[in-house]
Amino acid sequence: MFDSMSIHNFRCFDDFSIGSLGRVNLIAGANNVGKTALLEAIFLLLGATNASLVATISVFRGIGEFKGDLTSVRGLLWSPLFPKFDSQAKIQISGSLSMGGQCNLELQLVPGTSARLALGEELAAEIGPGANGLPGLVMQLRYTDPSGETRSAEMWMDKKGVHIEPAPSQPPCPRFFLPARHRPSLQEDAERFGQLEVMEEPYDLLETLKITEPRLKRLATIFSAGMPIIYGDIGLGRMLPLPLMGDGLGRLASLLLVIASAPHGVVLVDEIENGLHHSVLTKVWQAVGDAARRFDTQVFATTHSFEAIQAAQQAFGSGESHDFRLHRLENVAGKIKAFTYDQETLAAAMKVDMEVR
Repeated sequence: MFDSMSIHNFRCFDDFSIGSLGRVNLIAGANNVGKTALLEAIFLLLGATNASLVATISVFRGIGEFKGDLTSVRGLLWSPLFPKFDSQAKIQISGSLSMGGQCNLELQLVPGTSARLALGEELAAEIGPGANGLPGLVMQLRYTDPSGETRSAEMWMDKKGVHIEPAPSQPPCPRFFLPARHRPSLQEDAERFGQLEVMEEPYDLLETLKITEPRLKRLATIFSAGMPIIYGDIGLGRMLPLPLMGDGLGRLASLLLVIASAPHGVVLVDEIENGLHHSVLTKVWQAVGDAARRFDTQVFATTHSFEAIQAAQQAFGSGESHDFRLHRLENVAGKIKAFTYDQETLAAAMKVDMEVR
């Protein structure tokens, strides 16, 4: 697990650090203070030299298609990664681990060689970046693991598409990102449920999902419409696909399945309260905490909801002190800072109606 993180020159973060990380970390704060950007930074770090994640985080934000001239695509894909669109900055993301050591990731745009440029762009590379784009540049990644070994990769675009060399290395641990705008596919959920079913000590997903659907009697994976889908029995005379039983049930199932699929890893959840009624949030947090402990998974989640924060405080109030932390991001004189609350300080803050969202 991570004990602390530091981020330099990534999105809205010029010089940011966050410490006292717990097993379950809830990230709060006003709009545009970097809650989602923090999850993205962790995701990139855990990808090691997987440069394709640069495009993946844009997809998570709803930018799913990259069309047009190469300069425009580069400007859309790369420029927003840097504070104030400064393509000469170097992004640095570091995480200190509870077992000792740290991992580091550096991303920067460097001039591309002729072998890395589309035909006709060599002159643009010599001239340098234009006012509206990044011609002739290559995204370079350098990843250093806790043992001190450093690996590099490069990502560039030409008229034939996106290229990455060498192939991405093995990530340091399992990691999953549940974005606010998307949820895992039905097939992904079914495959993860199947993995649970073959475990030596099966995880009782059925009992946990009764938090949102008390009528649930049985779960089964059924091959339908050309793919495996999780079906549930709620006493209607036939089983139904989980998504047809409501967003809350599907959201909770996806969340618990990714935690179970990331043993000794990290799960990132944007706007964790989406699709969940406030009345079940305390039990949801209890289920998240139980799953995170069972599978030794570290969870980072964002929220805009006071009810989600209140429910988390209630759920973890009697638990181990290192299990839960609330981190509130604030813009202080133009710099993003993190203010951390453990269970005791959060309870005291909420008792006097202090703003913690």
